[in-house]
Amino acid sequence: MPERVDFSQLIVAPSRASTNFDVVSSILADQPAFVSVPVEVLDDALAEDGLEVIDMERDQLLPTDDDSCLFYLCAGQVAVGVFDQESVDERWRHQKELRNRDKDDVSLLPLPPLARTALKNLARFEAGDIFNAAALTSIDGENLAFFSLSPITVVRFRKETLAQLTGAYPELAKALGDSIQKTSALFRSITGVKQEIFDFYLRHGLSVSGPMVRVRQLDICIDCKQCEKACEERHAARRLTLGGFRLGMLDFVFSCRTCKDQRCLSPCEHDSISYDKDKGEVVIDHAKCIGCSLCAQSCPYGAIDMVNVSEPSEATFNLDLKARLDAKGFLEVGPGKRTAAPRRVANKCDHCNGFEEQACVSACPTGSLIEVDMRKLFADGQMTGGKKPRLLEPIPVAPFINSLGVRDAGLARIRDGRFSRWIWGLGIVAWLLALVEIGLRLYAPAYSLRYQTLLFEGLHPDLAKLEVWYLAGSDLALFCGYLGTALMVISMAYPMRRRMRLFMKTASNKYWLDLHLMTGTIGPLFIVLHSAMRLDNWVSVPFASMIMVVVSGVLGRYLYTLVPSMTYGHEIEELSLRARLKKLEGEHPGLAEKSASYLEHDLGRVLRTEQKIGLASLLLWLLGDEIRRTFSLRRRRRELRPLVGRKAATITVRTCDRIAMISRRAALAPRGRLLLKAWKLIHVPFSVLLLVTTIIHVIWAFRFSM
Repeated sequence: MPERVDFSQLIVAPSRASTNFDVVSSILADQPAFVSVPVEVLDDALAEDGLEVIDMERDQLLPTDDDSCLFYLCAGQVAVGVFDQESVDERWRHQKELRNRDKDDVSLLPLPPLARTALKNLARFEAGDIFNAAALTSIDGENLAFFSLSPITVVRFRKETLAQLTGAYPELAKALGDSIQKTSALFRSITGVKQEIFDFYLRHGLSVSGPMVRVRQLDICIDCKQCEKACEERHAARRLTLGGFRLGMLDFVFSCRTCKDQRCLSPCEHDSISYDKDKGEVVIDHAKCIGCSLCAQSCPYGAIDMVNVSEPSEATFNLDLKARLDAKGFLEVGPGKRTAAPRRVANKCDHCNGFEEQACVSACPTGSLIEVDMRKLFADGQMTGGKKPRLLEPIPVAPFINSLGVRDAGLARIRDGRFSRWIWGLGIVAWLLALVEIGLRLYAPAYSLRYQTLLFEGLHPDLAKLEVWYLAGSDLALFCGYLGTALMVISMAYPMRRRMRLFMKTASNKYWLDLHLMTGTIGPLFIVLHSAMRLDNWVSVPFASMIMVVVSGVLGRYLYTLVPSMTYGHEIEELSLRARLKKLEGEHPGLAEKSASYLEHDLGRVLRTEQKIGLASLLLWLLGDEIRRTFSLRRRRRELRPLVGRKAATITVRTCDRIAMISRRAALAPRGRLLLKAWKLIHVPFSVLLLVTTIIHVIWAFRFSM
């Protein structure tokens, strides 16, 4: 990676431009920085060749051969990247050919984005920024190049012209000075890990994405693939694929982003793919698509798939999609239609346009799949709301280390249960009320609801007290039994949610999972009250099955939380932690030896455990290690305090522990995934046994009560 660039060399003073007088008025009149400059003055500058307006398409290199000019960006985005000389020369040749050759002779398939070609993307300018593209063209032998990330309009000024304008118009000088100060501060803050995140942001086109991008939060994803299955069920062919471009704990899945500069549109010569402004979506007209695949090849982000609809022997053949297209007449040939049936058609996400909710996001049981605004996620110059807006931290690291913590689908559309926020509260309150009533009946009968009810009915207080009791078989115990059984039956209905459309039509999978967890927890608690702990007969069999179901369910929930966080995305966090540790070691002599010994001990222990631990003992080892770490951290803090002080000792110990934790998770992740699959071998059989014995118990109870 090249050394940090001093971008103050790239950002100089004001700018302005035009190719004719009308363009000057229309372009610069819309720029806030130039409102104080009369149009006549700009016209004079134009007449003297002091400025010009340049329009460029995306992925074009900016000229850097004239050090006497400055650029003011009116619209679009410009980036600075490190390139090898061969790539730069090839792009210049391509741009020259585009200018000199007839349009019909130019290939319909565009070259890859320059942000992808770059060895490293270093900086980005947007509308209102000013820069000097010739100020810096190399770093330690590495070539720098300025290029357009999207279609741009830029004004090129002569330095003398800008100097005259800023000297004559203080408002212009202040506006441009503020812009330079803001951009310089932003650039200086993007170093280390933030530089890696920023490069990812530009390299994968997130700075030019639409208002929403679909993201998978890896820390809570359980790899159930319900999102992909739901998408395929709705559209006959899957329109998103997990395992996209990953950064830390986030997976930017392969799905349409509705980019601001839709690269997929320009190659199509049959108008079968277009941008619908009313829907805000790029849509495919399957009645016109000939399956040439130019749109799919032009999309750098893997959002368009080609699906075979004519050759059953092909791996990509999709009978369901063919049937749907046939039913709508989209594959017909004849006058006014295609001359031949297509072998394949393009298929892409349209964010379930026309549906109330998005199938993939609604199907996610843990809330892992969401949609977010990229500018806010990367805090790229965005402002927060409120009475006192403030600039967000540019390129924050925390979302990629700790994940986003979003559980409500973000900006995506989902159908959620109206009472999803209250189901746990209702269940817990109901159980606590029953528990309080039982306690009052046993230890303070005069305060129980049963006693007050009997008094209200006219029974004498002494007789009423004799009627207040609680045993298995009493009215309250039977009520707890009925309610607990009903809740557990509801809980057992969760696996049928995908086979019954009623579930999907009423709420998202996340809501049904929450309901499953609540009923599977509160239901057994009511059964405990129902039994009054009288387990001296065969009833102990369903009770024991219930306990095993609850314990295995809690264990499964723990694993579903732990295993994904063990598996994915800790590279960014580890890089940040090691940088922090190196800084501490530089500030405190003697700390390097201590921290190295801690890491060596912890990482060696992880390695030894990985080699000998079995699947059955993995869970116990994980739980025991959590307890061991607590005492180990305290001992190390006490050991380091005399050497580096309380604060530095705490930070050092926590940093070393976190690095070891990341290594432990990476080493044990494969075993954890096996354990995650194995827990169902306990949970499911005991659930079946519980259901069968519960039915027998209910039938037996009704038989002897009649």
